[in-house]
Amino acid sequence: MNVAFDPWIPVVNTAGKRELASLSAVLTEGEKFVDLAVRPHERVSLMRLFLCVAHAALNGPKDYDEWCEVPKRLPDAVRKYLETWKDWFELFHKERPWLQVAKLNLAPSDKDNDTDDEKGWSTLNKLCFTRASGNNSTLFDHESNGGGLGVYTDNEIALNLLTFQNFFVAGGKASSRLWGVVEMKNPPNPKGGPCAGKSILFTFLRDNNLRESIHLNLNSYKDLKFLYGDSGGWLGKPIWEMPIKLTNDSASIANATQTHLGRLVPQTRILRVNEDRKRVLLGAGFTYPKFQDEKNTFHTDIFATTVVNKNGDRELLSARPNIAIWRELHSLTVRRKDVSGSNRGPLCLLNTADTSSCDIIVNAMMTNPKQAAEIVDLVESVFHIPAPLFTSNGTEIYEAEVKNAEFWANRLGRAVEKYRRETDGDWENRLKRAKDKWALKERLHSIATINYWTTTEKNLHLLIAHIESIGTNNAVSTNDLWRKKLSSAACEAYRNACGHETPRQMRAFAKGWEKLTTKKDEPESDTNETKEDNA
Repeated sequence: MNVAFDPWIPVVNTAGKRELASLSAVLTEGEKFVDLAVRPHERVSLMRLFLCVAHAALNGPKDYDEWCEVPKRLPDAVRKYLETWKDWFELFHKERPWLQVAKLNLAPSDKDNDTDDEKGWSTLNKLCFTRASGNNSTLFDHESNGGGLGVYTDNEIALNLLTFQNFFVAGGKASSRLWGVVEMKNPPNPKGGPCAGKSILFTFLRDNNLRESIHLNLNSYKDLKFLYGDSGGWLGKPIWEMPIKLTNDSASIANATQTHLGRLVPQTRILRVNEDRKRVLLGAGFTYPKFQDEKNTFHTDIFATTVVNKNGDRELLSARPNIAIWRELHSLTVRRKDVSGSNRGPLCLLNTADTSSCDIIVNAMMTNPKQAAEIVDLVESVFHIPAPLFTSNGTEIYEAEVKNAEFWANRLGRAVEKYRRETDGDWENRLKRAKDKWALKERLHSIATINYWTTTEKNLHLLIAHIESIGTNNAVSTNDLWRKKLSSAACEAYRNACGHETPRQMRAFAKGWEKLTTKKDEPESDTNETKEDNA
């Protein structure tokens, strides 16, 4: 299979049907495809591949003028480029298989028939994050126990291989392997890929079709310099133009791990897929320095968002359990060229006009903070962003209204807890005996808060309508409508969670209701501030 010219990329065509397309077709005939039909981490990996090939084929765009010419130049440039490098995109090439090492073999101490995950051939489930294997549970793979030797198709292997190299989450121990005649004895534990760690939110612009979407997400070199600075050597080459030949090939390793084009399509692990389409031989890995490392050892990713934490330090915006992505839009939509000292959204936002609305897709692969190799969830959200949200005033107003929503959620939690105290005379003692009283409170609040946030999210269009009305005569009425919906959602959630049938329940319900509906510390309708109820 040739990854450049054979179909393997799941897409949705203009008729709304799913089909497979080649890399060449996506980049030269992207107007035929509305969108990708893939999982969140696969979308991130594919978009990085598209941009890498586009940059390499165009040798640019270097500035805004060249960026405007991309739709005209890209098809012919990509055809010529992929034809030139065709052999390097062969999935099972005898000398240079795509993103693999052809001469990787078992070390002399390993048995040929050893199927142990650490010493010999592993199942191809290792490359697929949605299949049960190792720390990956059956969350996404209810039909597999991770031990079977299922046969993968070539298009599945290509997609899984690409995403594995981007999102490998570290963990485990690499075994000794032969690379040609060189034995790599006891290599260090492999580190994570450039997209792995901290459950990063990756944000892309979306347009009418893939051709336009790719164009919108392709930054000019001039914009990329805002990220990398004026020092030379940051651009680099795709890994197929400068392949790593051995573990001591320092120049090629530096290109792959520390340059823009090298990192867009990474080779995090040395591996070789068996031609039986069932097994993979995993070797050592290369270290990709990342901003999400403890000491921020590299620049931020172009599709990541940075925020300033309470300590004044920059950190990446991450997906969090039970926190819907829409509550972070005020951070995701910050369009800024200065990459230091403040919040900044994805670099692709620089390709949008100041007065235009747009659609964005936000993706993340969530991992356990305490066990990085454990994948918790895959998340994706699509939003229509009105133009006022790109302004500082719009961002401040949106953030304030998110805080208002959180204010009602906190008040709802306190009302439910008041109800519980009145109905359960031992509640205070239970809190004292609990190892984690906050976890106990969270279980108490969960029914009400899940109901509340579900209703609130269903009415997100009211908040978006308010942002769109900023600066018009409708701003006050749209704001009132959104805030009334928050209060009504909190009241409805309280009614659903707290029974009021017996006399004891009715008394408790009334006291909790009073705490929920009191006007004390309620957000002012004509301000953007949210005050917390400390009663």
